[in-house]
Amino acid sequence: MIIDDPNSHFIFIFHPNIYSGEKYTVYNGREMTNAQVMEHWGKWLVLAPRERLDGLAQKLDRFVEARLIPCIKYDRNPSKNLGMEECVMMVYCDFRKRDQVWALLKKQGVRLKAWVTEKETMELWMPGSPLLERWMESMNFDAATKELVREDAGRRLKHILENPDEIFSPWEQ
Repeated sequence: MIIDDPNSHFIFIFHPNIYSGEKYTVYNGREMTNAQVMEHWGKWLVLAPRERLDGLAQKLDRFVEARLIPCIKYDRNPSKNLGMEECVMMVYCDFRKRDQVWALLKKQGVRLKAWVTEKETMELWMPGSPLLERWMESMNFDAATKELVREDAGRRLKHILENPDEIFSPWEQ
C-alpha cells in the first residue's frame, strides 16, 4: 500500500496491517528487539529522479503486500539541504534477507548496490554528526532549537542502546 501524503517529505510503502498495529521490523514472524535491529536491520538505497522512483514503487508495492519486503520509503523531492541532487528510495529489510530483497530490486532494473545498516543511519543523525548539523542549519533553527534537537537525537539512541531487549519502535517521520 503506497501512502502518499503531500505534507510528508517521504512517500511510504507499507503492508496494510501496519494500521492494525503490526510492526514491519519483523524477522521470521517475530518482532525485533532494539538489539536485533541494531545488529541486523538496514536498507538498500536507490538514487533516481522522483518519476523513476514512482514507477519503481508501483512495481515493488506487490512485494511489500506479499511480505517479501518489509517496507519502503522514498523522497518526495531531493534533499538538496543534504547535498542530494536525486531522490533516495530506502528499501528496508533484515540483513539476513538482503540478498533476496536485492534479487527483487535487480529484477525491477535496479543496478547500483548501496547497503546501509540502521545502526550506521542512527550514527549519521546523532548529536554533532555532520548530517544532523547540516540539516539543522538548512532548517534555520536558532541555537536553542538546535540544542533541543541534539538532546532528542541523543536521548533516542541512548534509549535503544540501554534497552536492548525491548521491542523496537520506529521513529516517527
